[in-house]
Amino acid sequence: MPRLTAAEPQGIDELELLLAAAAHRLVANDDPTAFADWFSVSAPLLTPHFFAQAVDPKHFARLMARGLYGITPLPRHGYVPQRLPRPGRNDPCFCGSGRKYKHCCENLESAMPFPEVNMLRYVLDASPRSVFASLPGTRVNVNAIADAAYQWSEQGRLADVVALLQPWFAGDSPLAGRLEPLFDALMDAYLALGKPRKREALLSAVLARGDRQMHCAAWQRRAAMLADKGDHAAALDAFREAQRLNPDDPSLAHLEITLLIGAGRTQQARERARFWLARARRGDDFPKPLIDLLRSAAEDPAAAVLEISEHRLPELAALRAMLRTLPPPALNHDLQPDLYGVGALEPQPALARAEAKWRKRFPQAKPLLTMLGEGDASAFDEPQRWLPLLEREPLLWQSFDVLDDLAMAVHALGILGADEGVVLPLLDRAVALLRLHVDASGAQKLPWGFPENRPALRCVAARLHHALEHDDRATALPLAEWMVLRLNPDDNHGFRGALMRLYVQSDRFDNAIALAQRFPDDTAELTLTHVLALFSAGRHEEAKAALLAAAAEHARAVKMLLADNPKQPKSGEFGIALGGAEEAWLYRTAHRELWRERGALEWAAQVLAACRPRKRSK
Repeated sequence: MPRLTAAEPQGIDELELLLAAAAHRLVANDDPTAFADWFSVSAPLLTPHFFAQAVDPKHFARLMARGLYGITPLPRHGYVPQRLPRPGRNDPCFCGSGRKYKHCCENLESAMPFPEVNMLRYVLDASPRSVFASLPGTRVNVNAIADAAYQWSEQGRLADVVALLQPWFAGDSPLAGRLEPLFDALMDAYLALGKPRKREALLSAVLARGDRQMHCAAWQRRAAMLADKGDHAAALDAFREAQRLNPDDPSLAHLEITLLIGAGRTQQARERARFWLARARRGDDFPKPLIDLLRSAAEDPAAAVLEISEHRLPELAALRAMLRTLPPPALNHDLQPDLYGVGALEPQPALARAEAKWRKRFPQAKPLLTMLGEGDASAFDEPQRWLPLLEREPLLWQSFDVLDDLAMAVHALGILGADEGVVLPLLDRAVALLRLHVDASGAQKLPWGFPENRPALRCVAARLHHALEHDDRATALPLAEWMVLRLNPDDNHGFRGALMRLYVQSDRFDNAIALAQRFPDDTAELTLTHVLALFSAGRHEEAKAALLAAAAEHARAVKMLLADNPKQPKSGEFGIALGGAEEAWLYRTAHRELWRERGALEWAAQVLAACRPRKRSK
């Protein structure tokens, strides 16, 4: 007797064809006798390889038709499978042989190796879309609906997924927890189709009409959406709301770890992974893959999450493996400073030839001006073009241009953990390589105006930006000093404001004041932080004069800084305008807590109030 789970691809294709054909026939005519008659003749003809092992193909097909009918959810039965009753042991066999059931198909039917297959998916394939709206009023298995949606999503049939799932959330009736898999599938479909408003509307509907389980699912989804937007604080608040609703939900473990990694709170992610591991040991609700993830996250959270993505993107795993066995940084660029210490990085001939090969294979567009990246991950569409070259030409690992390309492309993938696991090692190598060249040559300045310097400077700027974003002051301060005070004193990337803030945070007030004097009449960020540095250094009279000058020059920023609860302005269509509301808001967001810690907020408010002209009494 042939098995229904054929190992050969051809057998699998035939099985798909057979199940689809059976569903189409049953949707057209659900009479079991008529179906068995049709199937016994048609099935061996439709799938000859599948029935090749059967001694009597028609007999086996009739037996199989009976089993298929029993697992197919049909409209007439409310989409609940109806198994056909077995004959009595002494009754005539259903196959038409004329023999008693016990002497014919009883043993075969009992041992039928029928697979667990979701026949609802095939029934829906055979049905017009118009029937989808009626499904919520039937007894159909919700998990079968979710599985059908998943299979269609894998095939790219997102419009069918939406048509299938939307009726379950229409109207104003309560939404029970059993709908959670449908909610997740519909949210994913809207995301893939680029429908943010529909996602928000569905989320709001679930929060308004869902039960406790649905509320928990909605808050988890809200947390992930906020994290994708970079609002990590709000994302963690949403997570805590989900945790309050269902603290025992194992899915919270994975979500919390990924949220903390995305927020740059790696140590806390490691601690929480250990907490969830201890929790998993006390029960059996945690699936093994989740436990394995938690074990890895307890050691290296970013790498643990990245490993999940590497199963889908093996070229990323190959790249990370190469990073672990790189040759040490070496001098392969000529850097010959002039009398003023100004130099430009020129690749030596061997490296230049290797870079020429690389440029033909790796499609990475360089950003305009001082942008750190343009979101181009297209190189990973055809990794076979450049990965082998990277393996064959170890000299490419000495190229600032190549390191810059790879860092931007991997970052553009947007994969959680990729920045920590791949991008930062690439950028750290570029920084080390640049230090090696600068120290060996005695160069003092590598201006951004020289295009040859831009890949190296962009890598340093990207590394500094990451350190600032994650409040890694130990890394950020020396890098900012190196960039602003030495390598690129024109500060094309605008790091001087961040450097001044780092100086104040480190109580290096004299350095902050000297930096402000180096860039007089500058932006609101530098001007106001200069005031803070003077005040923190105890130079209150100078601070007062600087504050009054700042209030005249940057009135909007000073007002926004001192306001108790200002409204966040909308982003400008053409970027951040100097002197505008968004510039003022950004300064407040980054610096207000520092002003408060130093006691400068209250002082500034008092100074400005005392200097404000008094109204004359009538």
